[in-house]
Amino acid sequence: MSFVDNLEKIQLAAETISDNRYLKAVSKGMVMTIPASITGAMCTLVANLPFDGYQNFIQGNGLKSLLLLPGIFTSNIMGLIVVYFIAYNLAKSFDIEGMFPGFLAIVSFLILTPLATIEQQVHDTVRPVDFISFDYIGSKGMFVGIIVGLVVARLYYWFVKNNITIHMPESVPSFVEKSFSSIIPFFAITFLMALVSWGFNFTSFGSIHNLVYSVLQVPIQQIGGSVGGVMVAYALIGLFWWFGIHGKAIIFGVYAPIIQTMTIENMNAAAAGTTPPNLIDFGFTSVFLEIGGGGCVLGLAICFIFFAKSDQYKNIGRITSIPTFFGINEPITFGTPICLNPNFLIPTVVTPLVTGLIGYLAITTGMVPRMIGAQLPTGTPTFLNALIAGGWRMLLAQALCVAVSVGIYFPFFKMADNLECKREQQALKEKEEEAEDVEVEAQATVVE
Repeated sequence: MSFVDNLEKIQLAAETISDNRYLKAVSKGMVMTIPASITGAMCTLVANLPFDGYQNFIQGNGLKSLLLLPGIFTSNIMGLIVVYFIAYNLAKSFDIEGMFPGFLAIVSFLILTPLATIEQQVHDTVRPVDFISFDYIGSKGMFVGIIVGLVVARLYYWFVKNNITIHMPESVPSFVEKSFSSIIPFFAITFLMALVSWGFNFTSFGSIHNLVYSVLQVPIQQIGGSVGGVMVAYALIGLFWWFGIHGKAIIFGVYAPIIQTMTIENMNAAAAGTTPPNLIDFGFTSVFLEIGGGGCVLGLAICFIFFAKSDQYKNIGRITSIPTFFGINEPITFGTPICLNPNFLIPTVVTPLVTGLIGYLAITTGMVPRMIGAQLPTGTPTFLNALIAGGWRMLLAQALCVAVSVGIYFPFFKMADNLECKREQQALKEKEEEAEDVEVEAQATVVE
C-alpha cells in the first residue's frame, strides 16, 4: 500500500471522528461555555493578584467578595451550563428546536443530583432546609452533565422522530404548538430520570454523580491530566496539523472536558485561597503547548523573519508572523506549507512536547507558580497570556520555550530554505536564459 493511500485512510478516519454528531455536540457545548468560563476566570484572577497592598485594600473594604461572586456562579455551576449547551447542540444536529431539550437536560441533571439537608433559621424558627451542593453542579458534575446532555437530547429526538407528541391545529401560534409538543417527552424523560435517581439510593454509590466521579472522572483525569497524557494529546494535535487537519478540533472533542474540569478546580482553589490541585489546565496549554498555535509554530515564524534567505519564506514570514504571535497557526501551516511537508513533520510533533516538558519542570521545581485556572480568550498574544496566567516568572519561562522552539525548528527550516533558494535561483537562471534566447531571436530577425 502506497504512502498516499495511507494518508488518505488517516484523513478519512480523522474526518469521520470529527464529524461524529455526539463528539461535535460535546465540542460545541464546551466552546459555548467560554463566556462563562472566561468571566469567572478573569474575576478570580483580579481577586487574587499577588500584591500585598492590593490584597489588603480589596479585603479591607469588602471588594474581594464582590470580585469572587461572578466566579461562584459561573465556574461553580459549570455542570449545569455544560448540560444545557450539549443537549442544545445535539438536538440542533437532529434538526429539532434545541431550547426545550436543553432546559429538559437541566431539569434531568438536577433530578439526578442528590439533595442535602441542614438546619437553618428561617424567619423566627429553625427548620431543615434542602440544598444542592456546588460540588455536584460544578467541576465534579461535568462528566455527568456531558452524559445527561447527550442522553436527554437523544431521547427527546426519539419521541419527535416517532411522532409521540401532542399535535395542535395549524391555527395555533407556533410558540404554543412547540410548548404542547414537548409535554409528552418532557414528562416521560423526567420520570425516567427520577426512577434512575431513586434506583441509585439502593446502591453503595448513592447517586449517579458518585458513580461517574469515582469510576470514570477521577481515573480519566489522572490519565489525561498527567504530563504523559497531555504530551500524547498534543503530539497527536501536531501530527493532525501536519496532515492538514485541525488537530485541536478533533482531540479536544474528547480531551476538552478533562482539561476544563481541571481548570475549574484550579480556579475554585485560587478563589478559596488554597493551592491549586492541578499542574495542568487551560492556562498551561495556552502558555507552553500552543506557542503560536498548533505545533508551537511561533519558533518557525521567527526563523522566517530573521533567518530566511529565499524570497518565498521571507514573504511568508512577513505575512504570517502577526497572526502566529496571536496563536493563529493556519496561515503559516497552510502557507508554508507545513502540512504534508516532510521537512517539518518532526518539529511540528516534537516542539510542543519539549516546551510542555519545560513548563512542567518549571512548575514542579517551584521556579514558576502553579496555574490558577486562567482561561484566556483565543487570540491572546504570546507573552501577555503568560503574564496574565502566572506573572513575570511565567513570562520568562515562556520566553525560554520560544527560544527553544526556534532552536528545534531552525535546522529543519534551514534545510527547507536552502532547497527553496536553489529552486528560486534555478527559476531565475531559466528566466534569464529564456530572456537571452528571446533577445537572440529578436536580433536575428532584425538582421534578416
